[in-house]
Amino acid sequence: MNSSKILPPLLLASTLIALLPLGADEIKLKSGQTLTGRITYEAADIVKIEIPVSASIKETKIIGRADIESIVKDAPDDVEFNKLQTLVPAASMLSAENYRKMLETGPDAFLKNHPDSKHVAKVKEIQATLAEELDKVERGFMKVDGEWYSPQDKVAYKELIESKIRLLRMESNAKGNNYSQFIAAMREFEVIEESYLGSPAFPKAVELAKQVVPALGRQLQSMAANVDYQNAEYEKALAASNPEARARLAAARAQEDQAFSQAIDADKKAGVKWLQFNPRNKQGIEEALRLAAAELNRIQAFDTAALAKQAEILVEVDKLIAQDKIADARTKVAEATAIVTQTAGASASKSKSTPKSSSKGKGNAKAGSYIAALNGKINDRIAEEQAKSKAKAAASESEALTANLRKAGDATDAGTTEEAGKPEGEETAETAATGETAGETAPKEEKPAAETPVDEFAALGASSKKSDSKEKEKESGKSSKSKSKKSDPGDEGEDEEGTKEKKPRPAPVVEEEGMPFWIIPGGITLLAVIGIAVMKFLGLGGKKGDE
Repeated sequence: MNSSKILPPLLLASTLIALLPLGADEIKLKSGQTLTGRITYEAADIVKIEIPVSASIKETKIIGRADIESIVKDAPDDVEFNKLQTLVPAASMLSAENYRKMLETGPDAFLKNHPDSKHVAKVKEIQATLAEELDKVERGFMKVDGEWYSPQDKVAYKELIESKIRLLRMESNAKGNNYSQFIAAMREFEVIEESYLGSPAFPKAVELAKQVVPALGRQLQSMAANVDYQNAEYEKALAASNPEARARLAAARAQEDQAFSQAIDADKKAGVKWLQFNPRNKQGIEEALRLAAAELNRIQAFDTAALAKQAEILVEVDKLIAQDKIADARTKVAEATAIVTQTAGASASKSKSTPKSSSKGKGNAKAGSYIAALNGKINDRIAEEQAKSKAKAAASESEALTANLRKAGDATDAGTTEEAGKPEGEETAETAATGETAGETAPKEEKPAAETPVDEFAALGASSKKSDSKEKEKESGKSSKSKSKKSDPGDEGEDEEGTKEKKPRPAPVVEEEGMPFWIIPGGITLLAVIGIAVMKFLGLGGKKGDE
């Protein structure tokens, strides 16, 4: 919901009315009467003065000079300053654009037009106040009923803020003086009762409804009494019109009736209690009048003092939830629910008809949507805490398991290191008692090959080192030593010690030294064939006929 668009046109209009040049001129007549307004014209014999009757209606009076005792005019800067003082405190829910217009046409214009005025210091204070509020609005804050709410507050206290906004809309519509605005005000009351029962806005809305419904009822009674006469006059005017005018009037009336019918159908489909009606339809007027009478009886049964006390506790609950004091919040909710129960009992004793809202939760766990919303918040916080506890327990269990595995691994590494660090011929205390040597116990400590990861890089490194050493031995003619080194059991011991890795390394690739034996017979045969071929080519070893 964009709260800044709920009332800006009306509020801005009422704010900027004060900036109109109403003036503060004063004419004292010889009769003793004083006229206050704005002098619009002066001549040798007359003076015209514009006197405000209301915010939108002004009356101009012409006064003869002979009837005037004195004229007192305020200084221009005094007149402008009196208007500026009405800008603060600013209205609720003004947008940033509203504030900018107020600054531009108010303090900024005054300081530009009257830089030497005695009111400059005070005007600068008004300018600073409006600029500060503009900064808050631009940063996402909202002013509702003189109270500022941050963007975080809009989320934490969503129901509370929305109920205040609904109440302001109801108050704005209630200031009107016609049946349509009164019905709009009661529609807002319907929403407050339906969705924000238990909030501080509800008891205030009840008191306002007690004033709006009687005023609406009086207008409906007057409309019901006059509707037949007005419809008859319309028919007479229609009959007296020429055919073209009659067709236009009939078409316009049919279009209006269709618009009312569509609006009424939409309200019924939406489940709205305070339906729109056609002011020319007597049946619709009478239905609205019956609804107003029934609602007045129902509304008067509410105990607004008890509702206000309950709302005060629930606001405290909302703050406790925001502070994560869930246990205290639950206690306060129970206290507020008890007040609602008492209020429901009092309402039932005052009225024969059961209030609509009492069937929705007065005196039970669903007492009012504000209480329901608060209970929902409490349940959500409890669920969050439970989820955090489960996650914490799972993390602790995982950490414990990891610690145990680390301890087991450290113990295994320590045992392997201790055994590897002993000389080959040295016996441990245990092997000395059993008569076993270190070489005999070594195979028992060897781990299965399937459990040990292969360090391929180490294996390749070992292979490379052995290959290099054998190349050097080959070059120096120490082939016999190289062969004995290959069959040396010490290498096997090194391999066994190297099995600290969990999987045995692959055997290094060793190059063969000298010429293999299987190549010698083939070489002799090849040489023989070559020799025979050469001899035949040279003609040796026999005659051509023999060839």
